[in-house]
This record gives sequence, C-alpha cells and structure tokens, in this order.
Amino acid sequence: MTTVDLYPYLILVGATIIAATGWLLYRARAQTKNGQELVRLNEELQFDLPNFLKQCWPALEAGGFEGLSWRLQWFGVSISGEQGRVTDGVLYQHFEVQEINLDIRLYHSKRGWEQRYFSQVMADNFFLLVRMDIWIKLGTIRGTFDQTAKMTVFLQHDMKNLMQLVSLAAGQLENQVPGQEKKLLLSLEKSIPSIRDRAQHMLNALLNAQAKGKTLSIDVVAMLKETASMLELPIEVTGEAMATVSDEALHSIFENLLGNYASLRSRNADKTQNLQIEVRESSESIIVEMEDRNGDPFLYPERLFEPFWSERGQGRGIGLYQSRQLALAEGGNLDAIASPDKPLRFVLTLPREL
Repeated sequence: MTTVDLYPYLILVGATIIAATGWLLYRARAQTKNGQELVRLNEELQFDLPNFLKQCWPALEAGGFEGLSWRLQWFGVSISGEQGRVTDGVLYQHFEVQEINLDIRLYHSKRGWEQRYFSQVMADNFFLLVRMDIWIKLGTIRGTFDQTAKMTVFLQHDMKNLMQLVSLAAGQLENQVPGQEKKLLLSLEKSIPSIRDRAQHMLNALLNAQAKGKTLSIDVVAMLKETASMLELPIEVTGEAMATVSDEALHSIFENLLGNYASLRSRNADKTQNLQIEVRESSESIIVEMEDRNGDPFLYPERLFEPFWSERGQGRGIGLYQSRQLALAEGGNLDAIASPDKPLRFVLTLPREL
C-alpha cells in the first residue's frame, strides 16, 4: 500500500479527531454554562441553602442529571425535596455541621466516559456550593454573636417582651372604664410582679450574674394561664402536669411562644384566634402542644428556629431560637409541625416532675 493509498484513511482519522474535539469542546462549554448558572442562582439567593436546594434542579437537569432528592435538618426543622426520577446511578453526599444536617442524592443514567467526567465535575461543583452555603450561614451567625455578644442579643429580645408587658399595663391604665377600678387592680396585680421579675432578670444578666432561675416543680397549666393573662391573650388549655425545670427558662419559653400569638392577634384584629393548648404526660416527659385552629399555614417552616430571620423582615428573629435553646438546656425540646394546608403547631417537651 502506497502513501497515496493511505490518504483517505488519514483524512478520515483527522476528521474523526476534529469532530470528537469539537464535540468535547461543545459539551465543555455547555457544562461550564450550567455550572455558571448554579453559581449565579446561588449568588442571587444570597447563599441561602434552603432556597438554593429548592431552585437548583433546572440547572442540574440541563447538566444531564435525571433526578435530585435531598433531606435537610435546618436548625431543628426537617424539610425535603425531590425532582426528576430515581435511577440506579446515584451520587451521594452527606453534610453535618452543628445544627445543619443534609443528605443529597443526584441520579444519572448510564454514562459514557465523557458524560461521566462532565457530570462528575458538575456534581462536585454543586456539592462545593452547598458546603459553602452551610459555612457562610454558620459563619454569619457566629460573627453576629461575636460582634453583638450573644447575651446582648437575648437581652434585646427580653427587653421587647418586657416592653410588651409594660405597654399592656399602660394601656389598661390609660383606657380604664369608670366603675371597673377593682377589675383593673386585679389585672395589674398579675402583670406588675412579672414585669418586676423580668426586669430583675435582665439587670442580673447585665451585671454578669444572670439569674438562671431555680429548678422547681412547676404547674405547667398555671404558668401558661398566667402568661396568657398578662398578654391579654385568650387561650383554651386542657390537661395538667407538673414539670421540673427552671422557672426562668419556662417563663421565657412561654413568653416567646404566646407573645408571638399575641403580636399576631394585634396585627390581625379582624381575624378571630382559637388558640388551643394541650398538656399531657408521657412515660418520660411533659408534652405541651399549641395551635391556633383558625391560623393560616406557615409558609417558611424551615425558618422557624433559624436565628436572625423574621417573617416580617424586622426585629431580631431570635425568640424561637432562644426558646428552643432554653428547652434543650432543660433536657427537653421545642419542635414545630407544619403542613401546607394546616395551621402551625408547636410541640414543647419538658422533663417530668422528679
């Protein structure tokens, strides 16, 4: 065979190499574009992990993946998502850092060598963005606590609760009805001692001698009714139980929880609340469940215990986070049950009476 006879084969080989190179360049550009789309989306969402997980699927699908599933524990609240379809091929990653726990699965079909390479690169970039979001969130929280001091943040929230009680007492005095002086005095007899106790607690904390409260055998129902009465919040309570916890901690938890309902009631005067609270005992715990039966579904369940996030976009967003930390410190827990078609339900567990 002469050199001339080899020309057609050489041309064919060269054309094949050029075509293959062009195809790889095309795929590389496409995957680069999909990766940039993920980065852009993450930046637009301000590195917010829950929202990123909910909105990242179109870019991943364009990158050749068949499906995505994830389950996230976000500051004590579980959320999950699933898009596309499940296949035999799966890329799995687990992240667990402090109060954030995440499992992610990316599903793919049978891949050629170039598909395997490009999809692996995109998956690695996606997992890197997720890890970055986790550390940005935790770093932001840590930085905020370091800058303002964690105790100061809690004291600011306690001051808001105190001002709410003072405002209620002031409103009763300013709007007293002639002939109702005795009823007014009875109401003030309940609210003024609590205002004094909260102020003393804050003063102790400012003097670096924070009153942790005494561990007592506390009538849970009585404290609920007392707190609701101070907030002028109508409630219906069933059951009874005695819990062995810090009186300061339980006061603060109930003030935060019921204070949210009182605040919501003042902002929606036209809407009737029906706040039902059930208290019961299990073999090891006291369980307190509260729900506004006429309430609307909560749209951001993953945000409930996230510090420095507020549905109204104002305030510190620290109340529920603080309450959960107090409950955990007492050997209990504060959880929430949210669904798209039912009102939000809070579930507080406390140690039983010893």
